[in-house]
Amino acid sequence: MRARPSGAGRPSVAFIAWTPAPGRAIDIADALGGEARTFQSLGIVDKRLVPLRYLVDAVLTSWYLVTRRPRALIVTHPPLFPALIGYAYARVARTPFVLDSHPTAFGLARDRLSECLLPVHRWLARRVRAVLVTGDELRDIAESWGARAVVVHEPPANRGHASGPPTRERPLILFPGRFAGDEPVAEVIEAARMVPQVDVNMTGDLRLCPRELREGAPSNVAFLGLLSLNDFADAIRGADAVLSLSTESSSVMRTAYEAVYAERPLVTFDRPTLRELFPYAIHVSIDAGGIATGLRAVEQRGEALLSTAPQARVLQEDRWQAQLLTLRSLIAPR
Repeated sequence: MRARPSGAGRPSVAFIAWTPAPGRAIDIADALGGEARTFQSLGIVDKRLVPLRYLVDAVLTSWYLVTRRPRALIVTHPPLFPALIGYAYARVARTPFVLDSHPTAFGLARDRLSECLLPVHRWLARRVRAVLVTGDELRDIAESWGARAVVVHEPPANRGHASGPPTRERPLILFPGRFAGDEPVAEVIEAARMVPQVDVNMTGDLRLCPRELREGAPSNVAFLGLLSLNDFADAIRGADAVLSLSTESSSVMRTAYEAVYAERPLVTFDRPTLRELFPYAIHVSIDAGGIATGLRAVEQRGEALLSTAPQARVLQEDRWQAQLLTLRSLIAPR
């Protein structure tokens, strides 16, 4: 369990997530003056043992809510189970409750469990104060259910130590991920093979990466494994550019925001939403050839791309400030 405490008394808001990646929960809780609790007990990745992990995390989540008694609550989905626990607490405690529904919560990105639980998600969405989503497409879906949906992205975070990329002869490009089903890992490896003059670092739990991909990767690809929050921030700040890629069309990747906040050039897929949110990025097609084009652009236009990074950050920070005002209104007592 990872935590960011806000003091000895009842927290003004708690952000709960069952995830090994606590960054979003911590950053939003910090911005709201609250605390985050993220659970992924036992370090289980074997799908056969996931029910055991969920049982342990359900007990820990319930105990946290009973002992800390937050005055408002935000819970990430998927999975849906902590949201149901949180909703029960909010009903008894009469506190504001907000659901943070990621694209997979809508049965997208090949999440079979969330797809099966869509009727429950729909039922819950109509009963909470608001549903946080990544974009207009998911907002329209939630509103069609009768829910209030609000687009909320990522706040800036003060982590890491490096102020910029070190001087090096070869461009270093970071592909941050978890080896999830919507990450085009094979395509990135093939793109790196096509552009041997750049180096590509990948992050993520190596237990989830197919062995054949690791063993067949070219010498200019390195696998960093799971990184701590600070080490992850350093990896982003130390790269010449960041690849933020998802094959899920409704996804707005957190790593894209982290790259822009760190003033790193960004390479992402060419979609209308991503063009609108990241106008200074390099936008590429969803295939190895397109990704290779992005790698070459970083190599050839690195300084020019870096010169627009401060403008991209200002645009993003202004967007976040507007979203923060909305979030504060959602968790305020009524």
